[in-house]
Amino acid sequence: MGEKQSFDKDLITEFPKSKKRVGLQVREFNVLNEYNEEKPCKAQSVHISPYGIEFQVPDEYESGTLLKIDVTLPNYWNRKQQFVDYARIDAPKTFKILAKVVQSQEVGKRGKKKLVMAQTLNIDEVDEQVLRDYLKEGK
Repeated sequence: MGEKQSFDKDLITEFPKSKKRVGLQVREFNVLNEYNEEKPCKAQSVHISPYGIEFQVPDEYESGTLLKIDVTLPNYWNRKQQFVDYARIDAPKTFKILAKVVQSQEVGKRGKKKLVMAQTLNIDEVDEQVLRDYLKEGK
């Protein structure tokens, strides 16, 4: 068997325009109960790329924890319609990413905030393209 390779955080932090801030809702993913009763933790990205997300939250997440992350992009549905041939009655504002925590460290005074680096495990291919296009535009 091959050696387990570590995740390269530069895939997130060095991705072009990865410093664009987007709103996130983060919750632990539970296979037995996907719809966790806990309210999601609201966060904002520090860095985002198709390979993962770095964000600050008050919650502690251990390495290896699976996270379900709802990503809010401006005009998300309008952006997605450029890539799909179907219509919807509603206009979704978020898309979902399944990610795995690869690093978590305390930041700020008295370690009240945690800086979490999460590697993308699963993202819809169209949502990935929408994210890539969003990161290419503007400042």
